[in-house]
Amino acid sequence: MNNQKFETETFSLLIPSVYTDMQVVWESIRAAHEQPDSDYLSYATTTLIPAAFFDQFTGENIVLRFWESCKPKNEEIELLEEKTVYLGNLAVPVQLMKSEEDIFYYYSIVQISDTFCYIFKGDCKIENRSFYEPLFDEIWQSLEYFGNPQEAIDKLPKFLLDFYYHKESENNLSNEEEQSEENDILPAIEEFSIPEDGKEYWIIDDIELQFLPECSESVDRTLYVNLEGIIPEFDEKKHGYIIDSYNGAVALNFSLSQIYNQGIPTGIVPFEKGRDESYNHYLWDRGFKYSLGFTGNVTLKEGWIGLNGYLEDKWEPKRFKISLAKKIAIQDLEWEKYDFTLLKELEKTSPKIVRQLKLKDPDPTELREELHSLVNLESLTIQFSNNSKEAEAFTEIPSSIKHFKNLKSLHFSGISAVSKFPEWIGDLQELEFLLLAGSKAEGIHPYTIQYLSNLKYCYLENNNLESAPKSIPDNLEVLHLEGNQLTDIPNSYTQLTNLRKLHIRNNPFKSLPSGLENIPELDLELEKKMTFLDYTYKGADNSGVIPFNNELFYARNDAELNSDLEKAINETDFQKYEKGLSNIARHSVNFVTTIPDTYDELGNTRMGGLPDLPVNVDYPTLTIDEEKKGYQFIAQINCSFIAGLQDYLPRTGILYFFINDQEDFSAKVIYYDGEIEKLKSAKELNIDEDFIYDEAGIFHPFKVDSAKCVSLPSFYNDEQYYEETAPELKELEELYDETEALQELLLPFDTKSSHGINNYVFKQHDSPEIEAVNKLKGKPEEWMVLLRVSSDNNPGFSFWDAGEIYFVIHKSDLAKKDFSNVYCGLETS
Repeated sequence: MNNQKFETETFSLLIPSVYTDMQVVWESIRAAHEQPDSDYLSYATTTLIPAAFFDQFTGENIVLRFWESCKPKNEEIELLEEKTVYLGNLAVPVQLMKSEEDIFYYYSIVQISDTFCYIFKGDCKIENRSFYEPLFDEIWQSLEYFGNPQEAIDKLPKFLLDFYYHKESENNLSNEEEQSEENDILPAIEEFSIPEDGKEYWIIDDIELQFLPECSESVDRTLYVNLEGIIPEFDEKKHGYIIDSYNGAVALNFSLSQIYNQGIPTGIVPFEKGRDESYNHYLWDRGFKYSLGFTGNVTLKEGWIGLNGYLEDKWEPKRFKISLAKKIAIQDLEWEKYDFTLLKELEKTSPKIVRQLKLKDPDPTELREELHSLVNLESLTIQFSNNSKEAEAFTEIPSSIKHFKNLKSLHFSGISAVSKFPEWIGDLQELEFLLLAGSKAEGIHPYTIQYLSNLKYCYLENNNLESAPKSIPDNLEVLHLEGNQLTDIPNSYTQLTNLRKLHIRNNPFKSLPSGLENIPELDLELEKKMTFLDYTYKGADNSGVIPFNNELFYARNDAELNSDLEKAINETDFQKYEKGLSNIARHSVNFVTTIPDTYDELGNTRMGGLPDLPVNVDYPTLTIDEEKKGYQFIAQINCSFIAGLQDYLPRTGILYFFINDQEDFSAKVIYYDGEIEKLKSAKELNIDEDFIYDEAGIFHPFKVDSAKCVSLPSFYNDEQYYEETAPELKELEELYDETEALQELLLPFDTKSSHGINNYVFKQHDSPEIEAVNKLKGKPEEWMVLLRVSSDNNPGFSFWDAGEIYFVIHKSDLAKKDFSNVYCGLETS
């Protein structure tokens, strides 16, 4: 996922590319993710606000007052969790909440001075929390602030300043203030009527637009209506207060659901500033001034779509009337592709049309009555909310479903009152996707799944299953059994050649069959893998491992590094933890980029650019659509240059580091131990940007300085490094500022080192070594970080946002000088 930098006068953010609608207004950055072909919808907003704004709310400190300000009016909100994230060296609190409407909220605040703070607000549907919460973390943690907040705030419009500082109007309001108050009262929105003359129109603030031929309507899960228009004789000076396109062309794209009525789209859908609060309908616009959003009603009536309302400025009290009437070709709409999401929609259609039915918290009695006639149903999704009265009343899966011979997808979740899965599910021979989750079921009959020959995806998570299905179809690719009461897994699973994902976390296993570890994506707790399965590393050459001196990787065996660590401990008053810190301190080599590399030196250590390859070694490639593309070059390390800084790398030769691209990070590491004179200079390589598969192309070449140093973990979420050897270090998890100061004292350069060997790498979850074990087996302590590469402006490294990548090798392979089985991973900031 790529990222783009956005900034105001006082701060900047890195926004993941999933957010497609960006608005930067004054001291606020708002990102929206709205895609017509996806269930995802999310907003993330960061704003500079005077601390005085929160004085109107109750609370002993500004954080508590901020939480109070976030609570919506007239709606209950549930606190899910409180956590801490780090903005640089600042520990910042986050509250995670859920509304009655199942909206997930992410709220956080950081006070940068006595008078100013930044706040972050993110939201999405609760079922999409796992996707968006890490993105909220990334955006918020990328915050960089600068400039003069007071000067920036002083430039805000008067109405916003009054709002922030709670200033009441004077006795005699100015004309401007009177106008502002008038604009705060939304004029009545007219009811749409089909034009008597049958003529289409589109008018914005008395400006007439012409519809373009690209206007269209179609059905794909929802009704999509694409309205495109243009202002004839467009004049930027005349029309630029509304339009922000070079030729006056604009577009409104609607995704509308719950509008079916006997084949004619019918209904009134309200929007406020471009958003539908129900999350059932979505709007995307193009070509308008970025701060304008549609507030009003979208009306579907007798084959017409009508808009009545206003383009309302999200930040200023301005609005411009918009009215539109357009015929839609209802005869061309393929309603068989429509997702029916309300039972009442079924009352106005022929059962033969309904192919997809997707309901949330339906009345169980009404559901059973309606299902009988839906003989052509291909996809059925029923979701119940936690503790809903409908879930309590839904005690069994309706038997009428067994007659749906065309059913390909069956999804029941939140079925907390269901205690048994029906055997007749095995009669649904066309089924490709099956999800039965959140029930009380303790078992599942073998016939239920065994003969579903087309089944590819099966999710039986968070039930009470005491045994896994013994026979599953050969075509199955994905099986989720996490969150049950399983004590074993059938041996037959190890023989399934198509099974690529098996998720079995959170089960009380007593044994597991040998060979289960060979499933490509086995999601299971690492300690259970080590206990029940053969996770012995076989070596890159599959001939086993050789002994290696593990002590070489620790700083305690180097007198100079020992002295550096002792001095830093004394300066930061960490004497109490000296023994534990010494036990885990790594002997690392750090690099910092210095000046551009002009390829004037053959075989030097280099970050970015292109490599000096041996004459008999081709630049590594991959084949995409029968076309050869180049790997992305990251670095070359001359081992002889840093031989005096450590004892675990080869004494001579060059290591070349490549990745496939920045989506899967497949690694290729080449080792050359020959004469430097037999290298071909990078300047002689006939390689250009278009040849590189990754869109970032070729990075800028930079020379580096190197130095040995002590590396320590962050101590935040890093207990896997010290819980056995130095458990007392867990106390340091709460001392972020102090441990950060300790680490900075150990850095070898004036500026923070960007890259290194045998470094600890901060990760939100697990560690690079654990990732390598999950992928390639072995034990975490047997692996080491061969190279850590951070985002760096010099060569132009930018891994997703401000992330870093790491190449990890087994220490036995390193001793063999075999670099053919290196793992590469990514951590984003």
